Amino acid sequence: MKNIDVTERLVFLAEQFDVFEDDKEDLETKTNELTKLGYDVSIVGHGDNIIALVSSKINEKKRILKKVSVSSEIFGQMIDADPTKNKIYLQWMLNILTRLLKDSSEISRFTAIRFVTEDLPQSNIYLTLFEENKRKKKLKELSFKTHSLKDVKDPTDINQYKTLAQLFDVVDSFIEREPSAVERTMKKYVDAGEALIPVKDRLFTLFIPKTTEANVIFNNFASWCTAVKGNGMFKSYTQNNKKPNGKDSDIYIIINNDFFSGESDEIYQIHFETNQIKDRRNSSNVSLFENVLVKSESITNFLYDELIEMAKDYSKGVDSNKYLDALISFGFSESLFDLYDENVPSIKIQKREVPKLPDLSRFKMLDQLIITNAKLTELPKSIGLLDNLELLALTGNHLKSLPREIGSLKKLVFINLIGNPIVDIPTEISYLDKSNGGSLHRLGVNEKDIGSENYQKLKRLLPETLID
Repeated sequence: MKNIDVTERLVFLAEQFDVFEDDKEDLETKTNELTKLGYDVSIVGHGDNIIALVSSKINEKKRILKKVSVSSEIFGQMIDADPTKNKIYLQWMLNILTRLLKDSSEISRFTAIRFVTEDLPQSNIYLTLFEENKRKKKLKELSFKTHSLKDVKDPTDINQYKTLAQLFDVVDSFIEREPSAVERTMKKYVDAGEALIPVKDRLFTLFIPKTTEANVIFNNFASWCTAVKGNGMFKSYTQNNKKPNGKDSDIYIIINNDFFSGESDEIYQIHFETNQIKDRRNSSNVSLFENVLVKSESITNFLYDELIEMAKDYSKGVDSNKYLDALISFGFSESLFDLYDENVPSIKIQKREVPKLPDLSRFKMLDQLIITNAKLTELPKSIGLLDNLELLALTGNHLKSLPREIGSLKKLVFINLIGNPIVDIPTEISYLDKSNGGSLHRLGVNEKDIGSENYQKLKRLLPETLID
């Protein structure tokens, strides 16, 4: 193809994907143009950089029409990422971006932003490998054996790959690697003070790079944007996302020790500040708990100590505490209560998975305990030691029984148990009724949840309590 043909192709694609100049004046002109056509326009960006405009309107047939206009900056980055002279992969990248942006979900929009900010710097490498090897028999054989590529009927056709992760899977075997050298290189950076290895047990090694150079040693082994040489994403992650104490955040890399001998490809990258846990394919659907934590007590303990310290330093409240979210996802749901002062008057937990509560006896001043939709399965006996408790709301959980000690809560005025399939009700609950010296005014239960027999039992045990 002649150069003039390449130019014509770029002009054609620029028109097809409505590429616009993203300076302030041209952006305003483009937005006004779309508005006059009846579109509602929203800007998709990252920081100060504009990625695209997403416009929508309802046509005469009451159908939603969506249009994506790509910024010239992103268009140029995609041209640079395409390693072919004729830019044959440019349209594929544009299609991935626009498809994601036309999906109205927050996840798709986040994925689109990540595709531009993180995946594009790596796409040149994968597209180069794909172009060099797409006609080889080995590539076809590997694609048909890879589960993530089961829907790819023709592995030589770039348009059959829906994500960069799929492309990574098909070219993965063509990346030159020497895993045995990685362990030596890691040690070199540790000795130079540019990395840490705080944990190394018989199964896993935990590596914390402190410089870009220490992080990019995994460039040929994982599709993380932070591991790509020269793109600055390592500094962007660590310096632009501070820990609660104001220090640069850390990237944690967990490596299966068999990786160093070439017997495993299991490595993970964690960055708590951006809620990212990635495997080598950059997939976010990773269960670190099952894959690592249940197998390595030393890494579990280290990550717990790191997270609980950051969770305690976090000053914006329990509800938005991302470090606490990570602790809970790692199986440390009881750590939630470590963040509360022992003199706190109220604990309120909603829509967090807390299947089991710790010893509550230290919360002597607690008068309200609200835990809803938390998958709670049992109450500890220590709840009976909360002498000042007046309100207990446990709606939407999985409780099947109540401890006998609940009868000791003489100041309890209101209990809400709606949405719990309780089958075992202790007779000691009668001590809460005003007829027995208690203070209970109202009990919220659903007869359908607990059954008619238990409902009538509560009526007998709590004759002066409003039950509804």
